[in-house]
Amino acid sequence: MSKKQKETTTVVAKEGYPSTFLINRFPSGRTGKIVYIRPECHERLLRIVQLTREDKIMLYSYIDNIIEHHFKEFEDDITKYFNKNFKPIF
Repeated sequence: MSKKQKETTTVVAKEGYPSTFLINRFPSGRTGKIVYIRPECHERLLRIVQLTREDKIMLYSYIDNIIEHHFKEFEDDITKYFNKNFKPIF
């Protein structure tokens, strides 16, 4: 695990799962792109969102938070991989 991965893991542990992932950051999902999600993943994601009804988390916000965390968590690994195998992406 890289230093950056340890730091972001610590942030999730410190702030907690709900304050990291179960927050709405955008007013509407209509400006985003459509992507395919496997039915079994969609079902799990939707179930998690439905259980947080009192917080009114939107599915698109939850997915965006997961993706953002992934990029923060693995930024160094992604950059190294692409810089090694392709033209630099950053």
